Amino acid sequence: MTPQELGWVAGILEGEGCFTPSRQRSGDKTYVYARIQLNMTDEDVMIRFHETVGIGRLSGPHYYKNPNWKPRWTWRVSNGDAKDLMREIRPLMGARRGGAIDASL
Repeated sequence: MTPQELGWVAGILEGEGCFTPSRQRSGDKTYVYARIQLNMTDEDVMIRFHETVGIGRLSGPHYYKNPNWKPRWTWRVSNGDAKDLMREIRPLMGARRGGAIDASL
């Protein structure tokens, strides 16, 4: 990504992203992995975001039970790709999102 694209991606994730350490059990083992998730109702922004980062999975539209609510789109990435992106955008993030990234890494 160019510096401008990286700044745009960081800005979107600063405002709308979620950085979490996720856990999954398999038998008697628990696996911990990093995850980034982004939810928005703007399809064009989500498509541009997905194309810009070049990783993860974009899904949608997801409809709510309330017909007055706009459908949302979801982008997710986990494990190594998530960690790489977190490290790349970490210097551009504020205290709250930066702390969530640190906890996820």
